[in-house]
Amino acid sequence: MKPLPIKAKILIAVAVASGLAVFAKAMLGMGQVHDYPKFLAYLLVSVAATRLRVSLPRMTSSMSVNLPFILIALIELSLPEALMIAAVSTFVQSFWPESKKRNLVQVAFNVSVLVVAAQSTWLALRLASHNMALAIVSGTLTVLLANTLPVAAIIGITEAGHVARVWAHIVQLTFPYYGLAAGIAGLVKLADHAIGWQVPLLILPAMLLVYRSYKFCFRQMSESAPVLQARAMSAGAGAH
Repeated sequence: MKPLPIKAKILIAVAVASGLAVFAKAMLGMGQVHDYPKFLAYLLVSVAATRLRVSLPRMTSSMSVNLPFILIALIELSLPEALMIAAVSTFVQSFWPESKKRNLVQVAFNVSVLVVAAQSTWLALRLASHNMALAIVSGTLTVLLANTLPVAAIIGITEAGHVARVWAHIVQLTFPYYGLAAGIAGLVKLADHAIGWQVPLLILPAMLLVYRSYKFCFRQMSESAPVLQARAMSAGAGAH
């Protein structure tokens, strides 16, 4: 693996330090878990959803379908509990597939970015708590920005790409998924009092369908990329 550019090293160091600081502060202030079944349900389902992971077309990045569970945890649980779910599920995601060679720096970066994104989202949700619809929308936009901007920056820096262009491409591919996560969070909030902590178990089958749809769509896009590139090269050659 080639050495990381100095800008990438600085970005990773800032992200990891911020993630550690946020997580440590939350854990130090963590009280007793009052609803263990609910916490464990969100944790286990979120970890299970990380196995449903798809690679973004033409990018060294991927997406798993555990975001709705993290977003719901941020709404329903305390900040330390929600951060623990975000950190554990992202850590597990980094170790799949099992045959992939691990990069501990990348694992630390991914976990830290999502911890900071979860903290920012929790604040956005509380600031707009007077209106649940507004809270969910603002929380979803916050996690979208806080999660995709650092990833786009590190990809752009390490792969000599344009950061803004990389970020726009990531958002174009994943924005429907973030919108779906917001919709699911809203439905769960409405149904929470009627169903209870079993809600995440009911959502998991739906996220399996979302995973399969994204996997099929992204595979089609990846397979069509060489064809489009070949056509572009042919057109360019004909113009000379």
